Amino acid sequence: MEKLKILIVDDHVLFCTGIEQILKNLLNADVDVCFDPKETLEKYDLNEYQIILVDMDMPEMKGFEFIERAKEKTVDTKYLIVSMHSKPSILRKANRLNIDGYILKDDDMSTFTEAITTITNGGQYFTSKLNGVMSVQTIEKTVVSPREEQIIRLVAEGKSMKTISEILFISHETVKTHTKNIRAKLQIDSKADLIKYAVENLLI
Repeated sequence: MEKLKILIVDDHVLFCTGIEQILKNLLNADVDVCFDPKETLEKYDLNEYQIILVDMDMPEMKGFEFIERAKEKTVDTKYLIVSMHSKPSILRKANRLNIDGYILKDDDMSTFTEAITTITNGGQYFTSKLNGVMSVQTIEKTVVSPREEQIIRLVAEGKSMKTISEILFISHETVKTHTKNIRAKLQIDSKADLIKYAVENLLI
């Protein structure tokens, strides 16, 4: 039987080191670790791995973007998100990527190994801690659209209305309308609150 090859993409060194050793011992797997998602995309042949464990909140590149770009390079590789975040808005984005599994960093080790085994055998795995959060109904209650997320990100980055309209190829009035709708949906009044939302939901 072919030995399982796992790649961990996560910038938390201590977490990676611990998980690497445990997976080697429990699953007798070959495990590689990369702390920089950009470097992973540039230097690793991702098709060599049956499964890639991805953190969501990394400084060089968010896990969403990494998975999206990695999927363009891979054929059969599976993706398991390992995160501290369980907000419906984040789970909705993960759902859009058709990820193979989602577990939390505070799950016990049996959850890690069960998730990897299930996914490599062709199934999907979501931690039981997401019960009631990962449902379609709950996910759809996250009302901010992909376009509105783009605008939130750009506002949080300090871009002006004029610059945002130029970047997104939409009118200044359309940007103002989106911004008004975003504030109403999220029930926020200030730019500081908008930046806080962007940070908490991994938009920046």
